[in-house]
Amino acid sequence: MPKRYIITGAPGTGKTSLIQALQANGYLCFSEISRKIILEQQQIKSNKTPWGDLPGFANLVYLQTLEELQLPLQENSYVDRGLPDIIAYLKAKSHSIPEYLLDFPFKTHYASTVFLMPLWEEIYINDPQRPQSFVEAQCIHKHLIEVYQNFNFTIEVVPKTTLTKRVDLVQSLILQR
Repeated sequence: MPKRYIITGAPGTGKTSLIQALQANGYLCFSEISRKIILEQQQIKSNKTPWGDLPGFANLVYLQTLEELQLPLQENSYVDRGLPDIIAYLKAKSHSIPEYLLDFPFKTHYASTVFLMPLWEEIYINDPQRPQSFVEAQCIHKHLIEVYQNFNFTIEVVPKTTLTKRVDLVQSLILQR
């Protein structure tokens, strides 16, 4: 049965670059829903963003992710962030976690292995959809690890190396499974 492999990490760790490279190599990939929603919210001048109304933003991400998870898969795929990331963001800002997230059947929709992109200050940059400081990214990173461990995912850390080597590593780990 095809699986969705989550590529996670704090902002600015190279997730999107890895997803785009995997897609260029012919893999089915899903781009980051959070970034799409941030762009939409900025265009309509809404504060439902991670730095504005985080609970409202989390709900939008949840609803859009549910739609994506209903798409049937014919092959393994990669997703830029998974639903557990929402929990990490909420925890990082000391928000309560909605029951619908705590009770979500993650392993029904996602592979039990997630790929964690480590903090990498040398490549970290801000943009209009990523205004968080590197210190905030460190906090999110800590919560991502905690959340994925609490939900019993196996975390494979993708080393800080060239994009080509990162792609090769992820591909080789999937082939071993």
